[in-house]
Amino acid sequence: MQISVEKRDGLEHCMTVELPVEGFEQAVENRLANLARTVKMPGFRPGKVPLRIVKSQYGAQAKKEALDEAVQSSLYEAFSKENLRPAGAPSVEFLPLEEGKGPKYAVTFEVMPEFELADMTGVKIEVPVAEITEEDIDKTIERIRGQRQEWKEVERAAKDGDQVMVDFVGTKDGVAFEGGTGSKVPLVIGSGRFISDFEKGVEGAKAGDVRNIDATFPADYGNKEMAGQTVQFEITVGTVMEPVLPEVNDAFVKELGVEEGTVEALRTQVKENMERELKSVVREATKTQVMDALIEKNKIDLPQVMVRDEMQRLAQQMENMLAQQGVPMPKDKPMDPELYRDQAERRVSLGLLMSELIGKQGIVASDEKVREAVEEIAAPYEDPKEIIDYYYGDQNRLAEVQAVVMEQAVVDWVLEKAEKVENKTNFDEIMQQSQGQGRG
Repeated sequence: MQISVEKRDGLEHCMTVELPVEGFEQAVENRLANLARTVKMPGFRPGKVPLRIVKSQYGAQAKKEALDEAVQSSLYEAFSKENLRPAGAPSVEFLPLEEGKGPKYAVTFEVMPEFELADMTGVKIEVPVAEITEEDIDKTIERIRGQRQEWKEVERAAKDGDQVMVDFVGTKDGVAFEGGTGSKVPLVIGSGRFISDFEKGVEGAKAGDVRNIDATFPADYGNKEMAGQTVQFEITVGTVMEPVLPEVNDAFVKELGVEEGTVEALRTQVKENMERELKSVVREATKTQVMDALIEKNKIDLPQVMVRDEMQRLAQQMENMLAQQGVPMPKDKPMDPELYRDQAERRVSLGLLMSELIGKQGIVASDEKVREAVEEIAAPYEDPKEIIDYYYGDQNRLAEVQAVVMEQAVVDWVLEKAEKVENKTNFDEIMQQSQGQGRG
């Protein structure tokens, strides 16, 4: 086997492989001989068709099959001989057969980048630090109360926080506009669900009042035709209701499913849940910084075939999500993978860096760490054992947890070398930052 390799731009290479003629010709003859034993032709008994006739009829097919087999059996042997690690599937082109010579083909491919991991000693990683206070617990319980609030009808003017049922007709220059009419629509004053002028126009009204107001849509309003436009609304106010929050007592606690049924037990459970959430958010924020640092310190060439594959995967993932939400992409205008280039490059880069780090440092996902991770996932559920069995009952699900454990092991390895800087903050601020960064 003769091999020549040409390096092109970036990570792209072209390898030409020429195979021995004897082996190829023998492979073609063997295929024709096998066909001759089974082929059926008019005027001949099975297995008695002369080889020259089989060759004239099936010679091209036998040659193509022999070529395909020759590539399959020789390609990765050639990669091995040349110490080449292809990234992604190579592109194979058969070159014209020459008389008296074996088959020849050219393979175009990118190789995996070779690099040395940068020293991560002294890299600054900011670690958020917060304690959960009694005030934090109070706020969380208030949010739980808010989720269970009810509405009570009142005979007074509507004020901020009240829910009002309204009928309305919107017009512009005396003509009703699309989307400007509603009947028995609930409006919570101050919620921001309606434009500001509309909500202000309802505030202070009583059941049965009719109000005519001017209202201006914001300049950045979603409907561009209405953005910045001033219109008129005739609003008929129906029922006015005020929010009624449940009392935090033993009955409320039992409704929430806390077995002990006491307010103190509720506070303990709320604090435990908050601690789990805080730990998760801090871990995620720290991990993001570690990954950013890895990319910043290790600038590597990326195989574009891997980036394109990841772009396509992300675009398909988004299409599937939109379809599940009832917003399928038009078949003639699929999601553009180019929209995900930055995200794909980040993922490919991290994948290569982490693979190198895991291999060089011998990092493994121990059974104990995997078990801890599964138990942590299961802890918030009513029956943790059921969730644990769910993961251990399917190797694919368990593999997902193992991957997370490996990722965390990489983070821990970097943190051991890094300079950790504590950023003292509070629970609410950490949660708000995590939501603003699109956590999850």
